[in-house]
Amino acid sequence: MTSMADILTCHKTLVERFGAVATACADEPFIVLVNDPANPVTFGESYARAQQFAALFASRGVRSRDVIAVLLPTHRDAAAVFFGAMIIGAIPSFFPPLSPKQDATIFWASHGALFARIDVALIVTDDFNIPLIIEHLPAYAHRCVDIEADLPGPDRTLQIAADRRDIAFLQHSSGTTGLKKGVALTHGMVLDHIDAMVDCLAITERDVIASWLPIYHDMGLIACFVAPALLGIPVVTLDPFAWVRRPASLLDAIADFGATLCWLPNFAFHHIMRMADPRATYDLSSLRAIIDCSEPCKPSTLDAFRVHFAAHGLNPIAPQVSYAMAEAVFLVTQTRLGAMPRSMDVDAETLDRDGTAVIVSDPQSRRAILSCGVPMRGVRLRILDADGAPCPDRQVGAVMVSSDSLFEGYFRLPMPPGKLEAGWYHTGDRGFLDAGELFITGRSDDLLIVHGKNIYAHDVEFCINTHCNVKPGRTVAIAPFNAATGSQSLVVIAETEASDPIVRRALARSIKSAVHAEFAATLYEAMIVPPGWLVKTTSGKLSRAENLARYVAARPAFQAAAS
Repeated sequence: MTSMADILTCHKTLVERFGAVATACADEPFIVLVNDPANPVTFGESYARAQQFAALFASRGVRSRDVIAVLLPTHRDAAAVFFGAMIIGAIPSFFPPLSPKQDATIFWASHGALFARIDVALIVTDDFNIPLIIEHLPAYAHRCVDIEADLPGPDRTLQIAADRRDIAFLQHSSGTTGLKKGVALTHGMVLDHIDAMVDCLAITERDVIASWLPIYHDMGLIACFVAPALLGIPVVTLDPFAWVRRPASLLDAIADFGATLCWLPNFAFHHIMRMADPRATYDLSSLRAIIDCSEPCKPSTLDAFRVHFAAHGLNPIAPQVSYAMAEAVFLVTQTRLGAMPRSMDVDAETLDRDGTAVIVSDPQSRRAILSCGVPMRGVRLRILDADGAPCPDRQVGAVMVSSDSLFEGYFRLPMPPGKLEAGWYHTGDRGFLDAGELFITGRSDDLLIVHGKNIYAHDVEFCINTHCNVKPGRTVAIAPFNAATGSQSLVVIAETEASDPIVRRALARSIKSAVHAEFAATLYEAMIVPPGWLVKTTSGKLSRAENLARYVAARPAFQAAAS
C-alpha cells in the first residue's frame, strides 16, 4: 500500500495530486457505494473517467474558467465529473438535486437566477432532471449533459496548464438558493488545507471514511470527497435521502467496512440514537473519531451518544468536535483526538446578561458549553467586542478567522461591508476563547433579545427537540418585534403531523413549559403548524428570516412593527 508520505509531495493543482494518487493507488477502492459494495470505484478508474469527461466537456465548447454546474443524486462518477472539469481548467460546483418535498417551480426559478449570475456553461445531471430543466429552464436545455450518456474516449491525455492561484471549484453557501454565495477556492488553498488536515487528524493510508453527507456543502465536499480523493483513502458512501429514512445504515457501513473517520452535524447524532433498532448490534470499535460539526455542538449530545453506543464498542473518546466553514475551505478548529473534548459549566444568567463565561458548579444555574478545539495549523482566531477591541478569555464576542487558506471573496458577488477586512473574516458567530480553545455560544443573527435577555435560537430549538414530541428540523425559534411591548417576543413554530386539536394544544403547552423551565422565559406563542409549513433552504436547513417573515404575515399584531 502506498504511504501517505509518498502522496503528499509538492503539487501545483488538485488535478496533479489526484493524478498522482490514481497512479499510486490505481487498483485501490476510492468510492464504495453502500448500495453496490461489490463494485467500488477505484482511483485509477475515476481518473480515467475524469479524462473522458474532460474530453466531452471540451467537445461541448467549455473553456478554461467556465463554470460547470453538477446537479446529481449520489453517483459513482461524481468525482470523475468534478476532476474532469478541472482538467480542462473549468470551475465545477455541486448543487443539490430537487427533493420530493420542494416546490419544483420555486426550485428551478431560483436555480435559474443563480445559474445566470455565475454564467453556467454546462449542467451535468441525469435523465430525471433533464426534462425538468427543459421545462423550467429552457435557456439551459442545450447546455445539459446526461451523466449516463456514452462518453467519447480522449485521443490524448488532456491537461490545461494551471496555477496554485487559479480557482479550482466553487462551494456554495447553504442559504436560500437565490442568495447562495459561491466561495471561490483556489488549488493552492485546498491543497494546503488538506495537508494541514492530515497533521490535525493524524490521517494515514489505513483510514476509511464513512459518510452520508451531501457533497454540495463543505463538510461532505471537503472532508468526505475531496480529502479522500487527494489522500488515496476510501470513502464509504450512503445516499443522504436513504440515510434519513434509515439512519442506522451509517452504523452498518461503519461496521461492515471498518470505518475510522466520520463527520456528522449535531442533529444526526440524535436521529441515529432515536431511530436505531435497540435490538440490533453494531460494531463501532473501528471508529477513532466521529466528529460533531456544522451546527451548534452540544455536550449533552456527545454524552448521550457515548452512553447509547458504549455496548457497541464505541470508544468513549471517539466523539469529537470541530468548527468549520466554507470560507476557510473547511476546518478551522478541532478538538484533540485521543482525549475527551472539554466542556465548561458556566453561569447561564451571567452569560446571557454580560456575555461572560463564569464557571459554576450549581446545577440549577449552569449551562454546559462544548469546546470546538484549537485552531488548525495556519489558522488564527480573534474575539472582538462591539467596539472592535480584543476580548479577554471567557468574554463573548464576535469570532474572527484568519487563515492561510482563507478565501478572498465570493464568486461574482460583492463582499458585504465589514465581512472581510485585512485578511480577517467576520464569521457571524459569537463565542469566547479559553486556554486557546474556541467555545461557540451562537450566531449574531441567531441571537434573540427578549425583554433585555439574550437567548440563542438554536438553544431554544435544541431544548424543544430534546424535551418535546417534535422531530429535528421541524421547529424554529424566532423573535418578532412587538410594538406593544417595545421588545422582541419569543415565538416557537413547530410542525406536527397530528390533526387532533387536543394533541396540538398539548404539544404547544409542552413547548411553553420546556422553554420556561430552561430559559426562565415566557413564550408569546407556540404556533403549531402542519408539515411543510416551515420554509427550508435547498440544503434542508430552516430559514429563520423566511419563517419570521411568514409568521409576521400571519399575525396582524406584528405587521405594523415590520412595515
